[in-house]
Amino acid sequence: MSKTVPVQYSDRFFWAYDVSFGILLLEAIYVAAETPQPEGAGEVLKGLRANAEIGATFAFVLDNETWSEAQRDFVHRIIAEAGRRLRERGIMTRAEAEARYVAGHEPFALRFEKHIDGAVVADLADAMHRLIHKGLPPVPTAGHHWFYGVEGGPLTT
Repeated sequence: MSKTVPVQYSDRFFWAYDVSFGILLLEAIYVAAETPQPEGAGEVLKGLRANAEIGATFAFVLDNETWSEAQRDFVHRIIAEAGRRLRERGIMTRAEAEARYVAGHEPFALRFEKHIDGAVVADLADAMHRLIHKGLPPVPTAGHHWFYGVEGGPLTT
């Protein structure tokens, strides 16, 4: 079972640690509940929840062609706000994270993590923003890609 999820925008992508990725999307869904939503947001949110639950099975495409421009902007905004909130929240114990983040009626799979550092997950949200706005640094060597959402990151793989 893979621990990485490809996050893509246009012709560029990076890898995200699936635990950080899932926490970020689940927090974004909480943000969406408090945010004005564009038409069709329900389907978009259902897709975000599925992406969080299935993790590395599919790439997460930030310029998803099935989303309208308003839906894309909505997703980008709620992910950015989720990152801000997670950075502010700081470190959560495993029990706190399992109580807050539920996928498919079960606590979200945290692998062997003893805690979730909101700043690390927020760095993943920031990387998504930079990917969208062509602000990621170039990958250091051919055949390698950035890897976000891990302690001590970003790394290259």
